[in-house]
Amino acid sequence: MPTSSQFKYHALAFIVMTIWGATFASSKTLIVHGMPEVYIFFLRFIIAYVPLAAISHRKWMADNWRDELIMLLLGITGGSAYFMAENFGLHYAQSTDVAFIIAFTPLLTTLVAWIFHQERQQITRGFVLGLCIAMAGITLLIFKGDFQMQPSLLGDSLALLAALLWAFYSLLIKPVARRYSVTFITRKVFFYGWVTILPFLGGHSFKDTMALLTEPVVTANLLFLAVVASFLCYLWWNIVLEKIGVLKSSYYLYVNPVASAVVSMLFMDEVMNLSIAMGLVLILLGVMVSEKKI
Repeated sequence: MPTSSQFKYHALAFIVMTIWGATFASSKTLIVHGMPEVYIFFLRFIIAYVPLAAISHRKWMADNWRDELIMLLLGITGGSAYFMAENFGLHYAQSTDVAFIIAFTPLLTTLVAWIFHQERQQITRGFVLGLCIAMAGITLLIFKGDFQMQPSLLGDSLALLAALLWAFYSLLIKPVARRYSVTFITRKVFFYGWVTILPFLGGHSFKDTMALLTEPVVTANLLFLAVVASFLCYLWWNIVLEKIGVLKSSYYLYVNPVASAVVSMLFMDEVMNLSIAMGLVLILLGVMVSEKKI
């Protein structure tokens, strides 16, 4: 149970995950309206970077090149590579599918931490049981009950890659969080995420993409992703990581897909069948069982 002094950070984690849960449907809306996946990330982060630079501009470089390299890796694992995997996953799969597969992140975070000798004590029988349950759920979700090649297999696989990237992001941020402010780290993540996505912009027309901003639904969703889900939520989430730790905060990720499922069914008319529903339940159950110290 969280202590009274930590309760506000647990509440903040819940709020962030609820907002991030809604971003899957928001990104899917932009894709449906014709915005290229690479530009969703590019515009989202560059808009978010402007107010962040305004409040964090006294220090521009890390104290040494090792820390600067970590910032670059954070920009890739929590920025460009993560969102490209997520956005392309949304192109091929339902937003609910992607959200629930990314809910697998807490287990991946624990597994990666164990492999790299961080938090080795976290591998318990409960974790192993939860991992098996969640993997069964992901299998049902990917194949939709029909164990043949599905059109969404690529999208679901990209979502799993995104979950793995976020696990690395959560672990990479741990050492630098003790030495740098939340605003500095978040600004560096946005900057390096933006820089590392630039080489991939050439395949799409900038003029045609900007023309899409004349549509109110496109502008509204982009501003929601940039200002609320990126600028505010990244600041809040990095505070959460600092105050309650990587592993405890990662368990709030199961709020994310529930919010996504509600939003997607209300506004995106996404389909649901028994196999998908069972898969979603098993993924959440697996994540929660893995937390038990048995």
